[in-house]
Amino acid sequence: MKRGLAVSAALAMLATAACSSNSGSTSEDGGSGDTAKTIHLALGQDVDTLLPMDSSVGDNIGVLDVVFDGLVRYDAKTGKPYNYVAQSIQTKDNLVWTIKIKDGLTFSNGEPVDAASFARSWNYSAYGPNAMANNYYFKRIKGYDAMQGETDDDGNVTVKPKAKSLSGLKVIDPQTLQVTLTAPFAGFSIMLGYTGFYPAAKACIADIKACTKKPIGNGPFVIDNWNQGTELTASKRKDYKLSETPNYDKIDWKEYAGSSSWPDFQAGDLDLGAPPPEQWQQANSDPDLSSRKVTKETADLTYLGFPLYKKGPWDSIDFRKAISMAIDRQKVINAVIPGQSVPATSWVAPNIPGGKAGTCQWCTFNPTAAKAALAKAGGWPAGQTLNIYLGKDDTSEAYFKAIGDQITLNLGIKYKLIPSEDFFAERSARKFDGAFRNNWFPDYPLNENFLAEVYASGDPKNGNTNFGYYDAAFEKAIKAGDDAPDIDTAITKYAQAEQVLAKDFPTIPLDYSNSVTFYSDRVDNVAINPFSGATELRLLKYVG
Repeated sequence: MKRGLAVSAALAMLATAACSSNSGSTSEDGGSGDTAKTIHLALGQDVDTLLPMDSSVGDNIGVLDVVFDGLVRYDAKTGKPYNYVAQSIQTKDNLVWTIKIKDGLTFSNGEPVDAASFARSWNYSAYGPNAMANNYYFKRIKGYDAMQGETDDDGNVTVKPKAKSLSGLKVIDPQTLQVTLTAPFAGFSIMLGYTGFYPAAKACIADIKACTKKPIGNGPFVIDNWNQGTELTASKRKDYKLSETPNYDKIDWKEYAGSSSWPDFQAGDLDLGAPPPEQWQQANSDPDLSSRKVTKETADLTYLGFPLYKKGPWDSIDFRKAISMAIDRQKVINAVIPGQSVPATSWVAPNIPGGKAGTCQWCTFNPTAAKAALAKAGGWPAGQTLNIYLGKDDTSEAYFKAIGDQITLNLGIKYKLIPSEDFFAERSARKFDGAFRNNWFPDYPLNENFLAEVYASGDPKNGNTNFGYYDAAFEKAIKAGDDAPDIDTAITKYAQAEQVLAKDFPTIPLDYSNSVTFYSDRVDNVAINPFSGATELRLLKYVG
């Protein structure tokens, strides 16, 4: 997700999502005297909004997944999309799409979930001055450019947009939305389960500020209260009409910093949890805990980028090859996040349609070849230190320290970690003069999402924002995928774009995360989403 680059601090290194029931089998339901089955979950303290249009990180999305329903949802085992709020999604040419919405669905405030509710949401997101995080997801819809206007470096609007709605959105009747794209795109329907495409109630648009803390959703749960930084609670809707709703009644999210929820899991207060790296061995050595563990390889990719927009050693593909082959990925994983990642050998996760392991031929540890590649690149400037930029996160810092140690050990290049709370803003502003951490997990299960959203730009002069990368052959392959007559052909064309990346080697894949969750005997049916790594809350069962 472009969110992924900025986003993917979302699922960062560890899946620390934690859920639980109370220490007893029942809890009092809001003072009503009725017993209610309550699940307790951990929530990161960096969550600052619950507005779907502006939510692009894992914790926000995890909450919104039970508060909202999308036109499509994704199968928990395969990741494949299937219609949910949509009765049907049809097209004859991949350019004009007709979406039929199931009749009789409502938001929690009683407003209808209809074609207008989706058009309302998408227009608000696409309007540039609203500065929504998911704005760019609507760039494929006709009329998007006219809604952007111009802003200065501080985000202030200097030229107002020419339009306030997408010309490609047309409400045909209460249950029918017609969408016209700027160009054919076979994967459009696959995108529609992503958070940014959720509908919006009239009352929410009328008071956006209120909806950032207490959204009006169309899903099986309603937000009761959010004491930001401390606790978030939700209750099951009694008037919910669709089928995917859990067997519990309430959710209580407690906010934690980093992986600090683990002690609460150990104390029996949480039903799911993941240990920090230093306690990983102990947790796995406990036979009782190990018998209650779910592990799944996800599509969450961590990789190393370079400022290709600046002059320096990173201009040389041989230098980038040298850095990659100097890193013993498995050794780094074993030392810092044992069992929680696997070495990456591709730019698209193998468990995503179109993904294939082994596309990165220089991702295999080979210190001899690394030294030879560095010599071919002209060596490293004498007396200089390689800066490695990343966000403020203890696990990330430990991980990239191990990466830096590998580079020093095998290439003799000294390094310096530069963690910053403003990492994403600094990256977008192109302020880096060294290597930098990146992370991506897909918004929808299609190889295009790993490629176009991260590397495409259409700008031969400046390249894409974060790296400055541009290759005409890459852009051509992406367009060929977009123009393909069907999704299978599209996937094949997008795979050709990954082959261009393999040739150009602009970034270095490091690892794909494993989502590891330990659970108590108070819950069952713990399923992990195959591409986000999040626990499937709608499938989680409370057993008391």
